[in-house]
Amino acid sequence: MSMRAKELLKEKKSEIFKLWRDKVYSLFPEETVRFLKKETERFENPLGYRLEEGLKGLLSQFTEEFSWEKVDYYLERILKIQAVQSSRPSEALSFLYYLKSVFREVVGERILEEYGPEGLLEVEDHIDAVILRAFNQYMAAREKLNELKFQEWKSRLFLLLKRAGYIYDEREGSLPREAHHNEKTL
Repeated sequence: MSMRAKELLKEKKSEIFKLWRDKVYSLFPEETVRFLKKETERFENPLGYRLEEGLKGLLSQFTEEFSWEKVDYYLERILKIQAVQSSRPSEALSFLYYLKSVFREVVGERILEEYGPEGLLEVEDHIDAVILRAFNQYMAAREKLNELKFQEWKSRLFLLLKRAGYIYDEREGSLPREAHHNEKTL
């Protein structure tokens, strides 16, 4: 992204952030939004804190020196929340499309006037690259979540079968039911 376009984005950073945050919060129920906006202290509202941190951090990558490591960090902060809450990738990644629309709304005309369509396309291509990376991270987070659910299911099934006496656990040192039954008949 050109340094000149970054300067325009930096100039309007506060306005862009507020509008973007409001659009992202529109994805949540009304009472959740009230809580998210009211309390952003790390321990009082960890969800609100992570969202604020992630959104501010991502926006800073478009207004300051860009680093994929930082983008990955901030995406992870948001996408782990989205992986738990969203059922579809389109819903989970919509916050990045909101950023694109906010950029157009707030500075799109100025970028077009000063740098032409290429300037706006450069900014949007940058967002698209972040979206592709976010999709990979989101899917990895969903896979991890499903893996954890499966492991939990296996553990519960194991405990259920063990309590029912259908599984022998060598670590406990007790004999399986058949062994007790065979000892009594001898």
